[in-house]
Amino acid sequence: MSYSPRLNVDALILPLSDVVIDTSLTYREVVRQTVQLYFERAVGLASSTESLLTSAEVTLLQKQANFTSYWDLTAALVIYFIGLLPPMPSPTFPLSTHVPALLAYLQIAGERLNTSIEVIREQKNIAQLAQDVAEAGGGLRAAIKILPRTNRHLLVMRGNLTEANLVARIFQELYLGTDLFEETYDQQAIMIQSTGYIEYEKLLIDREILTQLSQTVALATISNRPQPEVERSLAMQEIEPLFQSVISLDQVNRVKAGPIPHPWSLLETVRRLNPTPWHCAYVGVNIGDIQAARKANESESTKFLAIGCLEGAHDQAEMERIFKENQADLILGHPNDLKELILG
Repeated sequence: MSYSPRLNVDALILPLSDVVIDTSLTYREVVRQTVQLYFERAVGLASSTESLLTSAEVTLLQKQANFTSYWDLTAALVIYFIGLLPPMPSPTFPLSTHVPALLAYLQIAGERLNTSIEVIREQKNIAQLAQDVAEAGGGLRAAIKILPRTNRHLLVMRGNLTEANLVARIFQELYLGTDLFEETYDQQAIMIQSTGYIEYEKLLIDREILTQLSQTVALATISNRPQPEVERSLAMQEIEPLFQSVISLDQVNRVKAGPIPHPWSLLETVRRLNPTPWHCAYVGVNIGDIQAARKANESESTKFLAIGCLEGAHDQAEMERIFKENQADLILGHPNDLKELILG
């Protein structure tokens, strides 16, 4: 940790995932499982007792290659592993975009693959992937740019997840579970018949500290997840009354602004707080969080402090170096350190 006690701010903005709520057993695990299921159940490779990815590898790519969206992180990994498969001819894409037709298309495309989960697992180098994506600018756009286009016809992730976005479809079925997925999207779950990982969510920051913070400064949260998920997570943890403003992916998409590291979420949060804060701190665990706070400083009278948090990083020393390189104003070890930083 590197900070001085009693930071004087009027408002504190916290990402819901990774700062308020621990996602190590939810979103990150869903990323890992989605990639596995895509190749086993969609492409049709034989099941393996050992996963393509470890949780540490998912975290490494997320943090060092600047992925602020778990959907984007999953898609990048699917593209990466598709590129490790032997080149395969492309069958005619189905006229129907219903999930069963898409699954049949993928299985026809992959039925002649002379490889296995074990073979492509041996070929992977996630550390190198993270470095390459980071050097290309980070995030899904950079991954798409630098990764080979081999077998891209095996990537089914266009449009809405209820139609032709199979990557997001598997992710949401895993995260929400059968019943909640069907309730949310009014469609039958096809890939998953179980409870969802959402049931494993728990608070990362101490509840009492969060309560004390809400009584001292204006507290807000932002998320790159859909509004119903955000509302459910807040309700499950019984913390929704603590936040004066909540920004989700739905509001970002409505104005076509773009998620973090775009600064819109931070600027909109400030506009919703009353009175308008003069000094605001934003705590984040990714490079994009620091970049968003610094960009927000360029266009508003409110001053934003960019605070990096090392909790959950695969290599905290390396993450601290990256935060400093991106000009984080302060660096915390854990969200609970906000108690000393703001409350003293």
